[in-house]
This record gives sequence, structure tokens and C-alpha cells, in this order.
Amino acid sequence: MGDMLGNALSGLVSYQRALATTSHNIANADTEGYSRQKVDFATRVPSQSGSLTIGSGVKVSSVSRVYDSFTVDQLRNSQAAFSQADSYFQLANQVDNALADADLGLSASLSRFYNSLQDAADNPSSIPARQLMLAEAESLGDRFADLSSQMDSLEREVSTRIRASVSDINDFSTQIAELNLMISKAQGQFGSDANDLLDQRDQALLSLNELIGTSSVEQADGSVSVFIGSGEALVLGERSIAIRAVTNVFEPGRVEIAMEVGGNSAVISDSLSGGILGGILSFRDGVLSDTRNELGRLTVAIADTLNNINRSGMDLKGVQGGDIFSVSDPEVYRSRNNTSGAEFNAQVSDVSALTGNNTLIRLDGSGWRFFDESTGAAVAGVTGTGSTVDPFIVDGVSVSLTAPAALGDQFLLRSTQGAADSLKVIMTDPAGIAAAAATRSTADLNNIGSGQISETDVIDSSNPNLLSPVAIQFLSATSYQVNGAGSFSFTSGSDITINGSKVAITGSPEAGDKFTIGANTNALGDNRNLLKMAAAESSKVLNGGSASIQDTVNGLVGDIAVATRSAQINYQSQENLLNQTRTNQQSISGVNLDEEAANLLKFQQAYQAAAQAASVANDLFQTLLGAFR
Repeated sequence: MGDMLGNALSGLVSYQRALATTSHNIANADTEGYSRQKVDFATRVPSQSGSLTIGSGVKVSSVSRVYDSFTVDQLRNSQAAFSQADSYFQLANQVDNALADADLGLSASLSRFYNSLQDAADNPSSIPARQLMLAEAESLGDRFADLSSQMDSLEREVSTRIRASVSDINDFSTQIAELNLMISKAQGQFGSDANDLLDQRDQALLSLNELIGTSSVEQADGSVSVFIGSGEALVLGERSIAIRAVTNVFEPGRVEIAMEVGGNSAVISDSLSGGILGGILSFRDGVLSDTRNELGRLTVAIADTLNNINRSGMDLKGVQGGDIFSVSDPEVYRSRNNTSGAEFNAQVSDVSALTGNNTLIRLDGSGWRFFDESTGAAVAGVTGTGSTVDPFIVDGVSVSLTAPAALGDQFLLRSTQGAADSLKVIMTDPAGIAAAAATRSTADLNNIGSGQISETDVIDSSNPNLLSPVAIQFLSATSYQVNGAGSFSFTSGSDITINGSKVAITGSPEAGDKFTIGANTNALGDNRNLLKMAAAESSKVLNGGSASIQDTVNGLVGDIAVATRSAQINYQSQENLLNQTRTNQQSISGVNLDEEAANLLKFQQAYQAAAQAASVANDLFQTLLGAFR
């Protein structure tokens, strides 16, 4: 009767554990990250009686998690991808809303300003029209400053989010390292499966992937090693390696991420991806940086173009016009690791060549080298030696050294980033608007040929002889002299450029015919220069003369809209993928209360049956004892 009682008792113990496990599943049905546990039964070692093998009952061989590592890895990757897409979209959408606003957006502000130029051109002697033009110029400057302020605010928000993410990542990596220690002890010393600890670690890894994309490798002792970026270790067994938010080597207000690599602190921002942090960094170094640079490039183009045109005209006081706008020069930051006191001065030398890209300037054993900050590619076409008389020319920017530099010195050229915030209207007198062209042309009334001279087009307002009188007298039908000197061949309709003014003479002049170019005084009704200002929006002044300000504004707004829409689609796609992966993982590891209820009933009945078998064994044993009394 002992074998029967032993079998019954083994069943009681085993099903008691099965009932405890089932109740544990039910209790944790809503616990985040909990994996359903199951009990595996096995027969005990049987006893041998002669030629017979007698069973010895049942035992619980293991209590294991219902777990699929491939699905869990998919869930972590999906979580990292969704979190990156979510944070990127939310930030990009703020830029899109700022630029594309129907009333306050960039296109609307520029349209109002150029419309005021056209209104002033329609009535060039009107002071109120000129005052309105200057008021719209002020509004345009305020709008650029406001957009720049919004970008600066986003930069500060990004920096705050980076610091918060770094702190949370360190907390989770520390938690994972501590769980590694407990799991390795439980599995190594006690032979336990440590199911609940494994669930906690999986949940910590999932939460970590919400912040930053990771890869993990399970070790023989049950611990996991976690890696980020291009293979930098974040957790190695029981040890976590902290990452830090540090200031950029060039700009104190810009935050980077660093960690100890090979005993040295290394910035790893460029290699990180995935998760909230990956989305933030991708936005900052992509949409935000590009938008700030492009706003600055537009600012420089508008100010330079209109200042040049106004200098090419004559104002109401009968003098050449001056600058309407002022804008700051490009900024060059020196690395705080530089060993010399050298600095660079920078000025825009050619607006049409401006790219807006940030350039890393480095002095090494090969001399001065120039790299695109965002791509790391070498910048082609750099000329000059960097001296004051022969400056470097980098993408339309003139850069000159103030003092000798040392090997290893680095500088960062931001050619347009700060320009939008600096746009100011410096013209206060509406009479200073040069509505008329600076010069005009006339044909002598005594000319006998059919030659006609076009209106002047001022192409060099800085020419010192611009306003000096010029007499063009024909020596024959095919040649002329200027101010009574020289002999120049003539082709009907070809351009003639003298002292910064350009004209064209058409028809067939005769010998002795005379044409003059001179200062355009007392020309209150002349609006030629203002018409050039109004048309400047569509003049091809950027991208080497292939794009206008209007094209560039539309391109910027369109690019941001496309990037935001693409980010939204990616966000929605990653959300759907995450939900599918989570559903798949839950179908494997999640607690099904109906299933647990069925198991509870099954194990209860088995427990009761085992108890009945133990009772029968006891009765039989008592009967046997009674027979011998």
C-alpha cells in the first residue's frame, strides 16, 4: 500500500504547485510585461520489483514561461522604430505648422512685402506708399525673427528631451544590470528559472528600446549584454556603462551624447538610432538644422538683393540709395579643444553660391581641410589661403584667419544659421527709397539716323563714375566713340556697358548721331528701380543663378510639408506594425483567463482525485493493520 500512497502524495504535491502557478497567472493577468507560466509534469523514477517496473508517481519537472525569443526581439525592434517615428513626426509637425500658416507663414509674409513694393512702384513719389513699404519690411524682419525664435525654442526643447532621455536610459541600464545579477545567481546557485525576474528584465529592455534602439546578446549565465549605436556596450553582465549629455565642442548650447569608449570619452550622437532619442537626434540634425540654415539663406538673399537694387537707384533727395536692411555675417565657432588663439572672420562673398551647409574646418598634417558637417564629405572647390588678402572662399563665404592656427585646431562655419534672427530694417526715412534708376539715357534731337537707345540698367552701383555724364557719338554706322575718345565697333542691339550702366542701341545710327547717359535727377515719376525690387522675388539669385527667392521659399515650405507627411505615414505604419507585433506576442505569452479557468478546474479535479487515492490507500492500510490485531 506504500506505493499507492506515495503516488497519491506526489500527485497532491504536483497539482498543488500547478494550482499555485495557475493562480499566479490569473493574479498577473493585467501585469505589464508578465509572461504566462506553465507547469511541466514528468513521471518519477519507477521502482523495480523483480521483472516488474512499478510507477512511483509524478513530479513537476519545470515551471517555465510561455515565451518566444524571436517574437520578443521583433517587439523590441518595433517599439524602437515606432518611438523614433513618433517623436520625429511630433517635432517635424511643429516646424510645418510654423512655416505653412496661411496668415503668419513665410510665403504670406513675403507676398505682403513684395505687394507693398509694387504699390510703391505704382506711385513712386507717394510718401505714404513708401512708409507702408518700410512697415511691411519691418513686419517681414519680425516674421523671420519669430520663425528663428521658434526654431531656437525647438532646439532648447530638443536639448531638454535629450537630457531627460539620457537620464532614463541610465536608469534602465542600471536596472537591467541589477536584474542580470539576480538572474545569474538564481539560475546558477539555486537552479531556478527566475521567471518573474526574466519578465522584469524583458520589460526593462522593452522600455529601454522605447528610448533608444538596442541589440542584446544572452550570456551562458542567463545575463544579457546590451549594445547601442555602432556596437557601444551599455550593459555587460552585472555592469552598466553610463552615457552622458555633454555640450558640443563648438557650441555650448548644443547637447551631444557621450560615453566612455576605450578609456576615453567619445561623442556617439551620430551613431545612435531608434527610440525617442533617435527620433529627436534625427530631427535636430535634419529638419531643424536644414530649416534654420535655409531661413538664413533666404534672409541673406533678400537683404543683399534689395540693398544692391536700392543702391542702384536715385532717391527723392536726388542721391543714390543706401541699404534698406542689415543682416549679420556668418558665424565661425572655434573648438574648445584648440590649442591656439586663432579665430576666423567670415563674410558672404557670393549670395548665388551660398548653400547654407555647415562646414567643418580642420588643420592637420595635410593642411587646411573642409568637410560638410552633416555628411562628413569633403567640400570641393575651396579656394584661397585663408589670409586677409586671400581668404578661403567656401560655398560663397569668404573666411580669413585672425592669427596663426596650430595643428589639430578645428572650426565650425555656420554660413547662414544666425541670419534670420538678425534681419533689421535700417532705413528710417521713406524718402531714401530709390524708386528711380540712378542713370538715364537720351538721344540727341538732331540725330539723323534711325538709332534708338534703351533705358539704362545699372549693373554696378559701386562704380565711382556711375553718375558722370557719358556721350556716345557715332563715327560711322558701325563705330562710335565715348566722350570724344576711342573707336568702338557697333552692332545693332548689342549691350554697351559704361561706368556701371548698361544700354542697348538699336536701329541704324548715322555718323554724327549722339546719345548720352547721365545722372537721373528730378525724376520723381520714375519707378524703374522699384519695379526691379518688386520683381526681385522671382529673380534667379540663388543656386548659382538657377533659383529665385520665391522658388526657394516654395521649395522650403514644400520640402518640410513632404518631410512631415512622410513622417506621419511612417509613424502610422510603425504604429500598426507595433500593434500587430504586440498582439502576436500577447497571443503567445499573454494570460488567457478562459484558459486559466479551465486549467484551474482541471488541476482541482486532479488534486481531489489524488486526495481520494490517498484516502483509499489509508483505508486499505488501516484494514491491513486491523487484520493483524
